[in-house]
Amino acid sequence: MGNRQTAKDEKGGLVQACRTLVLKQRVQGRRAAELEDVAQDACIRALEIRKPGAVRDPLRYLMRIARNLFLDRRRQERRDAAVMHELGAAPALASSPDPERVLAGKQELERALAAIDDLPPRCRQAFTLHRFEGLSYAAIARRMNVSNGTVEKHIAEAMLRVVRACRNSENQP
Repeated sequence: MGNRQTAKDEKGGLVQACRTLVLKQRVQGRRAAELEDVAQDACIRALEIRKPGAVRDPLRYLMRIARNLFLDRRRQERRDAAVMHELGAAPALASSPDPERVLAGKQELERALAAIDDLPPRCRQAFTLHRFEGLSYAAIARRMNVSNGTVEKHIAEAMLRVVRACRNSENQP
């Protein structure tokens, strides 16, 4: 029991820093849920380190993790927006859509869904958890029992294959 108590004592500063961070993130507004998610993901990462006693300033350490996670989310949003723009989802539809455009859109959606169906199982799982269920990379990594880097690779591969599938079908008569 001595080792367990020592580990608990070493994590005490990180636990208190997590409480402080989560309380700071309890705000109202458009991004409140996202900020809470980032704070919780940061706490999970901080509490998983092997040597918590080596952290000199737990709150600063935790804030750095949260900042990096937040920046990662912004980067991912920009990448997703760029892909959606590439897929042609950016232009707004006219008030009465042209039947040809509607058909083309349905066909493009079918191609994208077929490309998703053709993904390797783990890649498809990571992609659907992120794009359709809205889970963060960290949440997906925990659910799939893989690293965040593996999740990033799966999602990047999926996006690449979907974009390629849509582009290749545009070039065919």
